[in-house]
Amino acid sequence: MDILPLPVGSYANPNRGAEAELIRQCLVAWDTPASDGRKGNLRNVLRTIFSSELFRSHGGSMQKVKTPVEFVVSAVRALRSVNANGTATANTDGYSYRSPMGRMGAMGLFNRAEPDGYPESGPSWISAGTLAERLRYVQSLLLSGTGDDAGNNTTDPVALLKKKLPAANWNNATAVADYFVSILFPAEGKANLDLYRNAAVTFLNTDDAGTASSPFSGLGNPTTPYATRVRGMVSMLMTTQRFQEQ
Repeated sequence: MDILPLPVGSYANPNRGAEAELIRQCLVAWDTPASDGRKGNLRNVLRTIFSSELFRSHGGSMQKVKTPVEFVVSAVRALRSVNANGTATANTDGYSYRSPMGRMGAMGLFNRAEPDGYPESGPSWISAGTLAERLRYVQSLLLSGTGDDAGNNTTDPVALLKKKLPAANWNNATAVADYFVSILFPAEGKANLDLYRNAAVTFLNTDDAGTASSPFSGLGNPTTPYATRVRGMVSMLMTTQRFQEQ
């Protein structure tokens, strides 16, 4: 079967934007015969995309709102590290995603009535109500034990930081904040994250009522107040705008 020619000429406007130019390059790659003489080589098209400035530049990241499934999965995965004995610092049974995803925008896997798939645009998933459900899920996920809204999705950020940081840094608010900021917002530049970093340090050094100074360095370790402070800080970071994006 012959492959129909694609309308490369449709993108000949010299004033085309960067997105239109990338589409034109992909069309050219598709229409250019590969080593076997055949057109329509997907490998060439993907190489064009992955080598483009749009894909590789910083501006190409954090431009998309996570769908409900991307949000719940990323929350567990960000805090997951598998131990030598097979246990992990974050776990899920998978099935527990169903209820939170339903409340975050009626997203049911393999249950889309229309054949076009679930939307990838932010307005379809972001509203006052769905954002409240995202906060509710994260708060439940970071509770000690299994939260009702998180189902069988569980996390232990204290075990994670003790596994990844030297013992001398366990009560260092700056070191702890830096570590969790780095894993929740990977590949981000420091200048972009200073507000989140400072907020995390302030949270760790403030009492549970959020009103008085309570140095993190003075908390016993391990103690319930220590674990509560760490869990609360991670929960706060996961409810920020940046964690809703990818």
